[in-house]
Amino acid sequence: MPLTLIVVYAILDLSLTVRRFYNQNCLAGFVKNSMKYLLLALRLLVAALAISAGCLTLDASESITSFKTPHHILKLTLNEYSILNASEVDGLIKYGGSGDFQVTMAKEGNEVTWTVTIDNPRLMELLGIFVGEKTVKLVQGLNPNSIDPSEKVALEAIKSLTQKMEYAQRNPIWDSIKLTGLVVQQGTNWMFQTKDDTYQLAGGKLADVRTLNGKPIIADGFVKVPGEFELTGFIDKQTNTLELFVMSHCPYAQQAESKLLAFLSQTNLASKPQLELHYLFYKTKQDGKDVFGSPHGDDEATEDLVQMAIRDIHPNQFLAYLRERVIHPDATWKSLAEKAGLNAADIALLDKMITDQRDSMMRGEYETMINRYGIVDASPSYFWEGEQVRDLRKIEVFKGLDQLKLETCSN
Repeated sequence: MPLTLIVVYAILDLSLTVRRFYNQNCLAGFVKNSMKYLLLALRLLVAALAISAGCLTLDASESITSFKTPHHILKLTLNEYSILNASEVDGLIKYGGSGDFQVTMAKEGNEVTWTVTIDNPRLMELLGIFVGEKTVKLVQGLNPNSIDPSEKVALEAIKSLTQKMEYAQRNPIWDSIKLTGLVVQQGTNWMFQTKDDTYQLAGGKLADVRTLNGKPIIADGFVKVPGEFELTGFIDKQTNTLELFVMSHCPYAQQAESKLLAFLSQTNLASKPQLELHYLFYKTKQDGKDVFGSPHGDDEATEDLVQMAIRDIHPNQFLAYLRERVIHPDATWKSLAEKAGLNAADIALLDKMITDQRDSMMRGEYETMINRYGIVDASPSYFWEGEQVRDLRKIEVFKGLDQLKLETCSN
């Protein structure tokens, strides 16, 4: 907001204060006419500034920049929201323009909360001015020697509203974005080169990427300043790799596995895509402790653990086991493990592992899906080279894949 306009409003507020003293016969008579013309002149100046600079046009038609503006979030009571709404109505009637913000209502505890989301920082500033003008009007109408209960409630609501507005301005909320690119060192700076832009890396995770010079990553973070990416998290980009997140007893996941295994066995691509499977568990609390399980019961959890163990200890037999499971969905895991090429000692070791390490295995897999990709359910979920996709056939290497159902199992 231009400093000139701020100063004008400050003078206007001061003049209104002086006028109140005048009305109480605290100033000489000649000040009456002086104040009258000063107020008129100031109001005309404010209007002129608004028209010439467009400062009071509230449409969110800001020019597109290389970074997104933040959100300002207000959680208000009914009284606070009523004052905010009335202040904006008065401001729009007085100055014109338009105001755009989102409002949702929800019960929180025993009260209903109005959550106001404002995306235009200029509107946030103007609402502060409008609420200030509303406050002046309210105070002018008060008798300091006799404030009734409703006026006291209004004053308390204005006080808490302005405090919340000041906090929201000081603490904007930025949308996290996800970008794919290369980490590159340039002198003492670390840069992030995406397909469209180059950013200087900043943030608490910067030290973690200094070993990845020249390597691709998928990064999460904020662009608060043009040309700078504040890194909050990242994962290595898995080149030419499809990661499939499943529940082993989910029929949609079973169909996806069947079609993908058939497709990969028949493809003649020089660089055949790699398939990695991960398993979806849910977490609950029992007696204050984390307890992990599988949506389709203990049998599914056991099958998930078997597949995880073979994946990690016997990777060369893993796809063979999956193919056997597709062909024989009701067979015991031990008979399928034998068909996949594991001997009796291997199977006994797997059995001991999934029994003794059951909880820790489920916890580790759960934390992988949460920390790496933020997945909690939806089986199957597909991630190509680290980025989630819904229709695999939109990826060049999977164009010949049979259509997969889009339905998923969830917790």
